[in-house]
Amino acid sequence: MRRGIAEVSLVMRQRDSNEFPTMDSVDLLGDAMVSFPTPPELPVGPADPPPRRTAHRHRALLLLVAAGLVVGLWWGSGYVIAYTDDAYVASDVVQVTPQVAGPIEAVHVSDNQWIKRGSILFTIDPTEFRLQLQQAIAQEEERTAQLPVDKAAIESLGAQKEAADEAARLAAINLGRVTPLTKMGFASKQTYDNTRTAQEQSVAQQRNADATLEREKQTLQLHQVAVAKAQAARLYAEWRLSRTDVTAPVDGQITNPTLARGDYVSPSRPALAIVNANAWRVIANYKEYYLRHLPPGRHVWVWLDGNPWHLYRARVQGIAHAISRDRRASTLVPYVSPTVDWIRLNRRIPVRLRLIDPPPPQNLFMGADARALALY
Repeated sequence: MRRGIAEVSLVMRQRDSNEFPTMDSVDLLGDAMVSFPTPPELPVGPADPPPRRTAHRHRALLLLVAAGLVVGLWWGSGYVIAYTDDAYVASDVVQVTPQVAGPIEAVHVSDNQWIKRGSILFTIDPTEFRLQLQQAIAQEEERTAQLPVDKAAIESLGAQKEAADEAARLAAINLGRVTPLTKMGFASKQTYDNTRTAQEQSVAQQRNADATLEREKQTLQLHQVAVAKAQAARLYAEWRLSRTDVTAPVDGQITNPTLARGDYVSPSRPALAIVNANAWRVIANYKEYYLRHLPPGRHVWVWLDGNPWHLYRARVQGIAHAISRDRRASTLVPYVSPTVDWIRLNRRIPVRLRLIDPPPPQNLFMGADARALALY
């Protein structure tokens, strides 16, 4: 009996502990045998995980702290670093206007071609200007040929004036001799009258010679002025002929030419445009509270998207002081709600930066994006 009770107790303990005997039967109540079916084996797995609510809270707290740290660093960087990605590369576009009018005979440049100062861009038909130069040269020679004639006439009139002066002097002497003789009765009244008339005629001839000589000198001066005018006309004709070859005023790149042979050009409108290779700069648009840290002369680092992976040094040249507050101004950012204070949110102040060690002009492009960074 005790043996049977012990075996039943063993079976019950195995069932409570999820352990089952492997035997097919157990001896109960002595010699009686009772058969039990073998229960299926239960899968053995890990223990139930602990609650994760505390872990989620820790992660959320860490994310908030990290976000606050990033925002704080970003906000505080404005007091240490002046950075903007609203910048672009700019230069001067020189409008080439011919100084004489006429049809184009030849175009010597093409689009996007790099040229040096003094290079010939295009040639205006010089035929008319050559003819004008020949005409001016002929007029100058004509005016110049008149000068020796005038000088010879002056010399002749000068001799005549000397003769008239001598005749007038002699007539005055004769009159001085006859006058006392007439008073004393040694000369007749007719002799006195003839002598006096001769003296008056000699004086008149002397004055006439003086006037003629003076008039001839004035004529010479007029002819000299005419020669100078002809010389100026000839020089002007030479200058106009030289301007038929239109040259580049600066080093740079030809941009968007529209000229062709046979086009008529004139000084009233530009014919070509050149991007100045010596006027490259960066226009960086900064927020207003950065400006107090960007005085002229401060060094700035510039990143050029057109020539990346290199930082270029630049210097602040100046800050724009005339900013429009008109909503219709071109600086207004599009798609801004009219209820937003766009002036404070979107306006930037242009700061002009001069590149100290720029890349080659061939690697610079007007309007290309740039970034500027200044350390206080």
